[in-house]
Amino acid sequence: MKLRDIIQSVKNKVNPREELSNAAVLGFLRVLENMDKDDVTCDELYNQLDEYVEREVSVHDAAHIMPLIREHLDVCPGCCEEYEALLNVVEKQEKK
Repeated sequence: MKLRDIIQSVKNKVNPREELSNAAVLGFLRVLENMDKDDVTCDELYNQLDEYVEREVSVHDAAHIMPLIREHLDVCPGCCEEYEALLNVVEKQEKK
């Protein structure tokens, strides 16, 4: 069984109507790569924040694809402030 099939099987239990996108598979692999780390540092978050915000604005699945980033935002007021500022800018750009 291929990794994509395994991930799709797990996803089907949550939402059986949606096919797993390539981005979702890549996001899942990023999560697996970081599983040996306890927490995301602020520096790691800043390196991925633009990707997280873009996914949040365009697809609204950032928290599912990048759960370690979401967890860090939930506990780090400074990073959360940066996230909200960037999100505000991107959302304004999308409305234009």
